[in-house]
Amino acid sequence: MKLFCSTHVLWISFIFISSPVSAQNLKQVSTAPRPSEILKNDRTNSIVIPEFGLKLHLFADRSSDVLRKLNFGEKVRFDENSLEAPNPDWIPVVLQDGLSGFLLRKHLIFVPKNKFLQTLVFESEKKLNSKSVDYKQKMEITDILFSYSVAGEFTGDDFIYLRAKAGFALKKTLEQINELNLKPDDNEELLSFLKRHQTKLLFDYGSGKYYLDSNYFWKLIESYPKTKYSDYAGFLAIESLPVFECKSDLKCRLEELRKGKMRYIYLFPTGNYVKIYLKDILNTFNSITKDQESIACYPPVPDSIKSEINMMFRYVSEYGSNERKKILPHLQILKTECLK
Repeated sequence: MKLFCSTHVLWISFIFISSPVSAQNLKQVSTAPRPSEILKNDRTNSIVIPEFGLKLHLFADRSSDVLRKLNFGEKVRFDENSLEAPNPDWIPVVLQDGLSGFLLRKHLIFVPKNKFLQTLVFESEKKLNSKSVDYKQKMEITDILFSYSVAGEFTGDDFIYLRAKAGFALKKTLEQINELNLKPDDNEELLSFLKRHQTKLLFDYGSGKYYLDSNYFWKLIESYPKTKYSDYAGFLAIESLPVFECKSDLKCRLEELRKGKMRYIYLFPTGNYVKIYLKDILNTFNSITKDQESIACYPPVPDSIKSEINMMFRYVSEYGSNERKKILPHLQILKTECLK
């Protein structure tokens, strides 16, 4: 009797212990993607590499040779000519230079082809805004975005979007380089990066720092006016302007206004940032014109000051009635004092 009871208990225990494991195994088998599903996914989607130094293996095996490490966002495509059977863990890919190998799927993002650019930029901005990403990695992101922008794959609004985001990446990279007080002679990698982008840069000899030339964005806007992302490019142009130490220098203060926020309102009278920039412009004008006798327009008034005021009148004449009504009284004061 005892033996029967013990056996019965053991049999019951086996049922309760074993059944969940069996159910789990059955579930895993039933939800595993079929080879045909894997192949369809690989053929129809684009691949985004959201990591630095991803290893390209010779075979679908972690222990196989590493052919090379890939850059963040590097262009890869599914290798249609691979003889390997579809694998849920690995994908065969071909690089731009024709090198082929295998990547672990878990390190990749698969998106519809029309979502590739949006996803690449999104992942780029996450990295650019992360404190854990160093300046060399930011240089890598900047280079890859610019490389896509000149490849001819993206046109129209997508092209403007990509060029603007590439400029943003360069701006963020330069900010970190300046924070670290790095100099071109510090290492060859930094020197090469600065040379590649030298036409987009300004150098302040006083501080020894590099800045993104805001004309990069203004030229983009002028070349492709009234596109979907022109307003955003205008915002980045303002954000890229170096901070002027004008103090009481009237020409400097007027130039800062005219080249920045007044130019934005001139180009984008209904832009997203008009209200914010108008408030800043009026605060500056109030500071300049609140005491007419203290306006630094001493004869002979420099032609540069006259030119700035005339250019401002030209801008404001194209403004909406609300902006024009608020700014014109200040310009009239400057005209009276400086254009006698």
